[in-house]
Amino acid sequence: MTIWEYVPLAEYTPPTPSVKAISENWFAELRRRFGAGKAQAEPFEERESLKALPAWQLQRIAPAPAWRAAAQALDVRLEHWLADRQSQHIPLLFIGPPYSGHVEILQLWAELHDWRVIEPPASEEVFAGDLSWLSDQIVDDQPWVFPHLERTYLRHTEGLGLIRRFFDQVYAGNLGCGLIGCDSWGWTFLRRFWPEHLSNTLALRAFDEKLLSHYLQALASGGEDQHLLFRQSDNGKYVFPPPEDVAVNGSVHHSDYMQRLAVHSRGILGIAWTIWHNSLRIEPDEEIAEEAQAEAVDLPGKTVWVAPWSQIKHPVMPPGAIRHQAFVLHALLLHSGLTGEQLAQVTPLTADEVTEMIYLLQNARVLAESAGFWRVTAQGYPVARQFLVDNGYPVDEF
Repeated sequence: MTIWEYVPLAEYTPPTPSVKAISENWFAELRRRFGAGKAQAEPFEERESLKALPAWQLQRIAPAPAWRAAAQALDVRLEHWLADRQSQHIPLLFIGPPYSGHVEILQLWAELHDWRVIEPPASEEVFAGDLSWLSDQIVDDQPWVFPHLERTYLRHTEGLGLIRRFFDQVYAGNLGCGLIGCDSWGWTFLRRFWPEHLSNTLALRAFDEKLLSHYLQALASGGEDQHLLFRQSDNGKYVFPPPEDVAVNGSVHHSDYMQRLAVHSRGILGIAWTIWHNSLRIEPDEEIAEEAQAEAVDLPGKTVWVAPWSQIKHPVMPPGAIRHQAFVLHALLLHSGLTGEQLAQVTPLTADEVTEMIYLLQNARVLAESAGFWRVTAQGYPVARQFLVDNGYPVDEF
């Protein structure tokens, strides 16, 4: 099975939920809306923390995606593009949603070809609208990779001049051979500035249930010949089909965990992996049927237990200040992360209001800070995106 497949942007399709999942999500939304206050009054507790796998086992069974194989697959996909000298005057655009690995893939691909990786401009350079940050990095017409197009603008009256000049240079063919990466949210905003005939775009195919199952199962084996049986901790149902050489008495009952994971994550691998990583358990629930435990003991190989979907504690949007939360979340997603100072520049909120919203959303596990930038977390992304949809904000198409 081909894991890493790149498709034109117009052909990208997230996994679709089943009728059962749509109905359950509808009822869950009703419960959330009418019982939000009560639910939020209770402190968050990780019920299964004591059953979680130790770090060394998680590293072996569910290591973080390395993306190198994805970069090699991209290399195969771009063979014809690289061979066509004329097309190299028009950079190719690689779009990816948050946590899809598109930045890491481009950086690894650049290493394969020894292409220069262009660093994004600082806020001061964006406001100045000066292309010197780019000309200083493109030397002697060397080919280049620019993974962070969304960092070339700020949604501000004075923050769009640089991106317009950048596109003018691209359109004129003055930047030479290049490969541009952009977050899907940034592209939703920036495509209004991109000439229509510069539409050479690619995206990594979304991970549906089948593809995601295949990837996570292969990730767990690590290329070794080991029997790992993944079963739901509340009822013993198999999350993945057991290996063909493992005998199972009676019929095999399959869990719907992977279908739910694919839909909830919208087929974005980094988000699906984060939830999967946090779902693995060292032992089953106490209430599990005795025959399921006995079967697990009798089967060859190690059983890894997976928390059922109903027990996973997904982040929930905090009540109140809906408009302010939406301002912050939308700005962060459009720019793939911002500092607190930048948030105050691109939203109608005061610095104090920005700080209040940051810590409110951080406590809800929807935001986290890294290297001075605030970003929507991988587990918080699905609820943040749905929150913006519910409140009429334009969202990406991924």
